[in-house]
Amino acid sequence: MIDSLFFASFDPLLEVPELCAVCSVHPPIFSYDYRALKRNGRQQKTTGFCCASCAAALLKKLERAEAEEWAEEEVAMEGDALDITEFRKHRLAVFPGSGRN
Repeated sequence: MIDSLFFASFDPLLEVPELCAVCSVHPPIFSYDYRALKRNGRQQKTTGFCCASCAAALLKKLERAEAEEWAEEEVAMEGDALDITEFRKHRLAVFPGSGRN
């Protein structure tokens, strides 16, 4: 399974969460659904309502997970003696701070 993050607006007349489920400080602006596959193969699902700054933090978390996935894929391709030149070039263009060159 690929990690995923979904944001949606919500009806403030029907659903009235008082605080962001992530930071418990700001009022929420979005509902969210974050799903990730843990190292042990189990799925982790987190849902709730979040503020704009926590939405950005959740998106950054997804970006880090994707960068790790791409780096692991590159290592596997290297192990299979495949030419990874273009893949590495693309990975570093997408995730410039993702580690080894």
